[in-house]
This record gives sequence, structure tokens and C-alpha cells, in this order.
Amino acid sequence: MTDTPQNQLPFAFQLQFSNPVWRLVFEQIDASPGQFVAELRSRESQTLELVSVDLPTGKIRSEQKPHLPFHSSLVGIWNGFALYHRFDNNRLPVPTALGRIDLKTGQSRWEWPRHVLISANAERVWAKRASLTDTAPAPVVAFRLNDGEPIETAENPAAVHNSRLHFPVSYTTSSAWWPVVDRFIKKITSHQAVETIDYLEVGDKLIFSYHYRETNDQLRSYLLITDRLQTIWLHQRLDQETAQPLSESNALPLFGNGFFCVWQNQILFQPTATCITSYYLNSMP
Repeated sequence: MTDTPQNQLPFAFQLQFSNPVWRLVFEQIDASPGQFVAELRSRESQTLELVSVDLPTGKIRSEQKPHLPFHSSLVGIWNGFALYHRFDNNRLPVPTALGRIDLKTGQSRWEWPRHVLISANAERVWAKRASLTDTAPAPVVAFRLNDGEPIETAENPAAVHNSRLHFPVSYTTSSAWWPVVDRFIKKITSHQAVETIDYLEVGDKLIFSYHYRETNDQLRSYLLITDRLQTIWLHQRLDQETAQPLSESNALPLFGNGFFCVWQNQILFQPTATCITSYYLNSMP
């Protein structure tokens, strides 16, 4: 934390976990209750744990160690149903199966070998066969989300994304916008940002995460929340060595990534490897 005077954002919640948070995966359906799942991974014990959390309260719904290989990963949550890619061989970048997992029990409900996710909605899943050797276009097939049964449909794969969820845009030093955001950060904090700046504008709040090289030449990450009047609401150092980008899904990169994200009126960020903190960006009614 810096010595810069700050106003106080309303506190939402803070969660401490036993293992590092690898990433967060969010509910994709606007009409479904707010939810995210934290993927916890221990490289030492090669264990994967899924912690399901309610939004906006931060209340933990369930904590399970799924019956999946360590490198398997969730690809999203639709209508409360979580889909995953199984990776049985960590040397190959192709999933060995697509399936649905019960977050309450950690058990697989259905699984389709050698398939990868294309998209999903509240009722259906679209996928195609995965192969490292076959370069021909694979046909798209559809399953029921609930039980994985194949279905015939003329409907095109869904393009569903939860409009309540927002990720920052990343700017590198080669971006035309770098001088603008870099100058703003330096004016507010006296820090000279390096490498990458993540930026998101939500309502009257301007949110940045950036890297800064301290006098001992150690690279640090900071989160800055300000507004158009240049009022500092939060300026906090993040644990650069252990914090992971809160990327929603490696399989669905169009949702963006960064060291923070915003769900409705809440910012979520990772101050340390084993912690998720959330503040409200505006006063609650």
C-alpha cells in the first residue's frame, strides 16, 4: 500500500484460500444468479480444487477436489452448469474430453471424449472433435447442457457473454494509447509504468493495473482506482511474484484478461496468491 491519501471504497468481501488462485471462471447467463469459481492449484501436491462463490456476497457455495487430472480446467459456467476440458497429457495442448462437472460433488455428469467447446447457452453446448493430426474442418455438433445427450439443431453456435462482467484492455509500450495512460498514472502516483498497463472505465471510475520498477530494481504491480476528478479511491500494491491474471477462460480469450475484473458494481482483484478481495465501486443503496 502506498502513502497516497485515499478515499474509502465500500468493502464487499475478502476470501483467503489454502492454495494459490490460478484463475476465476464466471457465470455467463445474465438471468442466472451471480457466481464465480476459483481454480486453486498446488504444484507441489499436483492437486486441483474448485471453490464456488456467490456474487455479490462472496459467500462460498461449495469446495470440491474434482476427479480430474491436475491440468484440466473449467471453460465457463452456463445457467449454473460448469463445463471443463480434460487434459490427460500435459505435454499435448489438445483437450482429451469436454464434460460437465457437478460443483457440489466434484463428480462429472457427462463427458464427450476428443471434443472441445465452441460455445454454449442456457440449454445447449456446441463442440467439435479435437485432433493434432487431422487438419480438415471438423463438423460442429450440439449436446444438451444438462445431460450431454446429442441433439439435432439448425441453430448456430451461441455467442453468449454475461453483460454484467467486464475485463480491462491491455496496453503495451507500442500502443498509440500508451503515452496517454502512462502520463495519467505518473501524474496521479509519481510512478513510471513499464511493460503493460491494464485499463477499464466503469461509470465514473477509472481503473488501472500496471508494473512499476522500484529503486531496488524490483518489479512490482499496482492497482489504481481513481475518477475524472483525479480522486484516488484505491492505490494498492499487488503481489507480483504470485498473483495470476484473472482471465476468465484460456479457451475463450475473447472475454479478456488482467489483474482485476468488474462484476456489476464490484471490482475483484488478487492482492496475493491465495486471496481474492472485492470492493463496491459506488455506494450501495
